[in-house]
Amino acid sequence: MTNPEELLADPQALEEADQGGTLRLVAMSGARIRRAAALRELDPEAGPVLDAVAADGRPRALVLLGYGTGATVAKLISAVVGAGASVPILSVPGPALPGWIGPLDLVVVASTTGRSPEIAAALTEAGRRGCRIVVVAPPTSELARLAGPARAALLGMADASAPVWARLWSVAIPALLAVEAAGILPAQSYEAAAAAADDAAVRFRPSQEPFVNPAKEIALRCAEHPLAAWSAGPIATVAAGRLADQAALRAGRPVLHASLPDLGRGQLGLLDGSAAASSEADLFYDPEVDGPRTGSAAPAFVLLSEAQVEPRAAVVEAMLNERNLPLSTVVAEQATTLERAAYLIALADFTACYLAIAVGAGPDQGKAIEEFKLRTAQ
Repeated sequence: MTNPEELLADPQALEEADQGGTLRLVAMSGARIRRAAALRELDPEAGPVLDAVAADGRPRALVLLGYGTGATVAKLISAVVGAGASVPILSVPGPALPGWIGPLDLVVVASTTGRSPEIAAALTEAGRRGCRIVVVAPPTSELARLAGPARAALLGMADASAPVWARLWSVAIPALLAVEAAGILPAQSYEAAAAAADDAAVRFRPSQEPFVNPAKEIALRCAEHPLAAWSAGPIATVAAGRLADQAALRAGRPVLHASLPDLGRGQLGLLDGSAAASSEADLFYDPEVDGPRTGSAAPAFVLLSEAQVEPRAAVVEAMLNERNLPLSTVVAEQATTLERAAYLIALADFTACYLAIAVGAGPDQGKAIEEFKLRTAQ
């Protein structure tokens, strides 16, 4: 079996081992953001939908319906809007809606497949209650079909040919445009966000050596260790969750994730016990002599941070370094939340791609999701 570090250091071998061209798909995130942001120009029905949302004015509350990747979109929107939101924001996975939701509230549905029965049930209920509704989903999907009976406006997702995991921005940007039109979010610079994704594609590109490519470095750590992804800042928290989801989906590897300051209530315990006991051994570890550390009981750590957002991140970083524990730190220094989101989510997606290649994840990876859907279908 090819050594993972040697594999990730060889761009040609990476390309040959990359089933489905996943690295290229992630590198196209900036293009996806630009395309989705040009929705008014590309879809003649989108302009009237967004104008109608604006004409209805600011709602009493914003309700975000999402499941799977749609739930990540909901978290992303909440993080971009931030704590200074002018209205309450609630994320609901469906199928039930809280009793107070009604005609004064805006419900935004985000779905990369348009097939979720939980979201379909919640959408139908929102329509019955007379809510203002915007659906972002593939235009030929079941949710798109339900939009009419629910008296919901439809923003058709234009990227239905891409794998589901690669559609995040194709759904997130139209949903953000709807939230912006409703007066909840100030006008965003989507071009700046696309540029941040482009920067990430250069920073984490396959030709970059692992020791200067954080995505490759984190993937190699995850291939050898249990991984804890800690975050400082709301956008970093979304990215850490995305990393955990994609590592499990794409490579079958578990990643713990927690955010400051709450990780101090539990996950800081990882710095004690087996992790602390093995830290001295890590000082003398030589992969050429000792071989790969696959299955090592001691965790490795990733710290995703937004610059000047959480001062306690420096304390955590110092504690990990003092214990000689494996640590990868990535700080997003972009000016706006949406730019930082584009950068850190690209990091998470590139890492998952490299990890899947490093561990040799095959075409059966992810089949359990379809099995679960079949076995729980009503």
